[in-house]
Amino acid sequence: MKKKSIKDIAQDLGLSKTTVSFVLNNKGDKMNISKKTQQRVLAYVQEVNYQPNQIAKSLKKGKTNTIGYLVPDISNPFFAKIGRLIEDYFWDKGYHLFIGSTDENKAKEDQMLNMFVNRQVDALVVASCFIQSDTIKSLLSRDFPLVFFDREDPDVIANYILVENKISMKNAVEKAIESNSKKLGLITLTPNIYSIKNRIEGYKMALKNKNIDFDNQLIRIVDNNDLKKETERELKTLMESGVDTVVFTNNQITVIAIWLMNTYYKDKVTDIKFVSFDNVDLFDYSLPKVISVAQPIEKIAMYSTQIIEEILSSKKSENKRIELTPRLINRT
Repeated sequence: MKKKSIKDIAQDLGLSKTTVSFVLNNKGDKMNISKKTQQRVLAYVQEVNYQPNQIAKSLKKGKTNTIGYLVPDISNPFFAKIGRLIEDYFWDKGYHLFIGSTDENKAKEDQMLNMFVNRQVDALVVASCFIQSDTIKSLLSRDFPLVFFDREDPDVIANYILVENKISMKNAVEKAIESNSKKLGLITLTPNIYSIKNRIEGYKMALKNKNIDFDNQLIRIVDNNDLKKETERELKTLMESGVDTVVFTNNQITVIAIWLMNTYYKDKVTDIKFVSFDNVDLFDYSLPKVISVAQPIEKIAMYSTQIIEEILSSKKSENKRIELTPRLINRT
């Protein structure tokens, strides 16, 4: 059976569309519509199982009760856990979360942002790789409710929920050196991103502080488009160079490297150490042993939702920058 519209119901009952709309929006008494007519309308909509168009209703109010959540890769446990916490929080407030992955591709990020905005999401929570893009600049110039996390561009004023990267990585690498690491390589992706740059700087600071010569050849860069194959190649390069420790700038690469070590270098899994920015439960029982920097996921989600709520309620943004301190987990 074809779904009935308000126009159809009005025609079936011989009433005006306006009268039916008032009744369905609980304004019958206010508009002096008789109780008999109101009961007639309500009985009929129940009979035909009328379902209001919630999207049209939301757009009319200027609010869709939806939040966009855009990250490089939603399969990354770090982004997935934060997304789930944000979803749970907003669900209790009557909001729904739209989720997307950019694959650290500018064209895709622009397209996803435009898609969310065209669907009239009320706000965005974004881990962007391209904060200076025209698309984002346009959103910020319109005061669109927007919070960035994990990634920052110091030249762009906006709301940021961040984690201290440089000193945290330095401390983790120094722990490895204190437990007898002598030659430390590093595998990273997108080294031009501000937060990743700081993690690499932390690695360099630790080497300098512990009087270990820096070798640029031991910094290996992988492409996000084929992470497994790229990590396999770069790990092989480092293993052949004789490193005793590998530092990773995110947990996804670390997890792949653990699998590679246990597949191709089983005889060395107890002799080599890993250092990872980001933490996953796997590190608690895996080999090689992993020194990790655990980001405060619950706090990142909490502050993101708080700022979005403040913007939506006040209709203005204070452009807060919140930097959180992660926790070092030493398993060596």
